[in-house]
Amino acid sequence: MLPPLSPAVVRHLVYPFYRGVRKDKVLSILEELEDNQWLSKEQIEEIQWRKLKRLLNYVSIHIPYYRDFFRKRGIKPDEIENPTDFMKIPFLTRNVIAENSSSLVTGDPLIQGYASSTGGSAGDPLYFYCDLAAGPIRRANTIRQFRYAGIDIGDRQLRLWGGHLDRTRKEGIAGRIKNYFNNIRFLSSFDMSDEAMRKYAYIEHSFKPSLIVAYPSALALLSNFCKRKALKLHKPKVIITSGEMLYPEQREIIEEVFSAPVFNRYGSRQFSNIASECKQHKGLHSASDLCVVESIHKSGRLAKNGEMGELVVTDLSNYYMPFIRYRTGDFAVSTDRVCGCGRGLPLLEKIEGRSFDTIRTPEGKSVGGSFWTRLSRVVPGINRFQIEQKGLNGINFRIVPGPEWKDDFKSVLEEKIRTNCGDNFNVTFLVVDDIPLAPSGKSRFIIPNIEEKLVIKSKIHKANVTAVEPDLNDCLRIDKELMELADIAEYEKVLIVDATNGVRLETFAVKSPGGKGEIVACGAIAKQLSTGDEIGVMAFTWSREKDCNFSNILVDRENKFERYLTELPGQKI
Repeated sequence: MLPPLSPAVVRHLVYPFYRGVRKDKVLSILEELEDNQWLSKEQIEEIQWRKLKRLLNYVSIHIPYYRDFFRKRGIKPDEIENPTDFMKIPFLTRNVIAENSSSLVTGDPLIQGYASSTGGSAGDPLYFYCDLAAGPIRRANTIRQFRYAGIDIGDRQLRLWGGHLDRTRKEGIAGRIKNYFNNIRFLSSFDMSDEAMRKYAYIEHSFKPSLIVAYPSALALLSNFCKRKALKLHKPKVIITSGEMLYPEQREIIEEVFSAPVFNRYGSRQFSNIASECKQHKGLHSASDLCVVESIHKSGRLAKNGEMGELVVTDLSNYYMPFIRYRTGDFAVSTDRVCGCGRGLPLLEKIEGRSFDTIRTPEGKSVGGSFWTRLSRVVPGINRFQIEQKGLNGINFRIVPGPEWKDDFKSVLEEKIRTNCGDNFNVTFLVVDDIPLAPSGKSRFIIPNIEEKLVIKSKIHKANVTAVEPDLNDCLRIDKELMELADIAEYEKVLIVDATNGVRLETFAVKSPGGKGEIVACGAIAKQLSTGDEIGVMAFTWSREKDCNFSNILVDRENKFERYLTELPGQKI
């Protein structure tokens, strides 16, 4: 193994020479991004909005999916003038991409792209395309975020990450040469055996990296192993965790063992790096000069300061297959706080994990990953764990034991779980030798392979709000004949999706006299709906069946029944 290069040589000679050969303008883009971060919030928003308007104009011409949307809705991109207008554009989801992949790709011959996919740790992989011209922008943004932590081009990096299983042998050799000249060493998170981790500790100590980049689960596992075995490690300047939810307990053990601060970073294969901590460690700066990050409250509106919402991201650089208002399935807490570091880039207060990282109880309670990671430290001897749910009534709790583990600890854990999840919540403990990693090389702590799935059973399609009554109790009053046709029970919880203003609301349904077509918004929901708004009204149920009855009715402008639409949930109208 050749000795590492001097960071100064890489920074001032090797890297500029390579970028010059590539002619990709990474360094000039980096200079622009560095300047952007110190602008005011208003100036950054102006940059963001200018790029968004350009993207919307482009997709309305070159992307069939969005061209059809604008035409059918009678909307012109120039009419989208603020965040509320922007919410008129429908969410992009994994299913939408799978069903419309060809119509989401540009017909512009001047734009080049390449195929990519997610690792599949959230379930089935997502296959999509990236814009070739966006690569230098993403690389520059990564360097900018490294500099948040005091790391620069050429500093030695050790990466504990998932390997590229689709690389050819030739690509693998080229990658190793490239990594050498960038002062980067890779360790595979696919192999976290004791033998491999002992080797990783030796490499880390001898390579002496300034930066370690890793999945938090893999680095926490390595940290615990090195602590137990009292292995000697080099103290890096910085550790950056990404690719998974970082839990407080993981940050604690990593910082303890490596004696270095952890910087949390949030990103995805679709967008690269979206947000990252600075040295203040009080939130993550989103790269809002490169993307639009919306935090959507469960009601469908933008989340307010301090509220949790699902992150919906728009990539402002991918013109080949634009991701506009893509639902990530990740959740974060919003904030309008200004960071003490002086950057104008907005903050996410904290990342709260993914929608699939929760266990559900029969009473409808969701128990997130933080509970289970804390639980794993209540008793000694749990080296690794995994929670799998196959039914609402309980879980399988897999444990890879350490020397301190005792079977008596099961009762302690079970008591804690039932206190939190209910007396009738069943726990089956499985003490195993190993827990396989996900295809991406990540650890899955929570696997909600629940047999019962929440499916739509009822829908009133294209209904119209006939009146609003804000002084009445919160509910949606619906013509009783429509409720019967749509199989909606009185006082049943319903979801309202307003096609006019994009709002999503939850309330309960109350019968109104039949035959008049009344749909009246009452109470709190009346403040977000207006008379004449076109809405969809949906009700859901838990089911173990692949197919279930779906009462999906279409009504006319007077809310009179016209016909049934589909027989099964998910079928196209």
